[in-house]
Amino acid sequence: MIKAKPFSLKQVNLFDGPFKDAMVRDAAYLMQLDPDRLLHMFRMTAGLSSDAEPYGGWESPEGELRGHSLGHYLSACSLMYASTSDEAFKERADYIVAVLGECQDAMPTQGYNQGFLSAYPETFFDRVDRRWYVWAPYYTLHKILAGLLDAYELCNNDQALVILENMADWLYQRTSRLTQEQMKISLLNEPGGITETLASLYGVTGRPEHLTLLQRFNDEVLLGMMAREEDHLDRMHANTQVPKAIG
Repeated sequence: MIKAKPFSLKQVNLFDGPFKDAMVRDAAYLMQLDPDRLLHMFRMTAGLSSDAEPYGGWESPEGELRGHSLGHYLSACSLMYASTSDEAFKERADYIVAVLGECQDAMPTQGYNQGFLSAYPETFFDRVDRRWYVWAPYYTLHKILAGLLDAYELCNNDQALVILENMADWLYQRTSRLTQEQMKISLLNEPGGITETLASLYGVTGRPEHLTLLQRFNDEVLLGMMAREEDHLDRMHANTQVPKAIG
């Protein structure tokens, strides 16, 4: 029996055609974006100075999803480096990771718990626990975690893993105080694909806390319905449910 085996993204080469054209356009667009503008609210939250003008839309200083685009961007630069070996993308990824490290180190000076890292205050997660309105802090957190994991795995950035483990330690501590019922309530607020990233992190570290953490984010209600082949997905937000199943 032939078993499927994973292979590196560096082993994939695109020849001329629409997919290569799309990649070239993506690469040009990534280089047009300003990392400091994406990092602005991380620095502000950490009490660090920033002269950059923040982006608007979901990344605006008032947006409750601020910071998620930085996570996507870090993943994109890491993936592009793996695909092209263009050092410019690794330099961008390394720069972002270094600044995120500075922000994480500074967060306690603003009253946040050790390991916390985001572009919005830690109280956003308290609002989830209390069922007060807040957009999707776990969704945004997942994007940051995923970006750091990609920087570690694809750009060989060891600092990214240190920051990522610090974030996971913080997340483990904050979810340890929640009951199983409270975690079920938390998962009603869009968590993104956080279980997939936590599973990958556990694969890297082998730490039992990381396995426990990802299990806490398993939506047993949704997965239970799927296991019983029950379809109750009508009018449920697909972008919330699909990542739970993938993870």
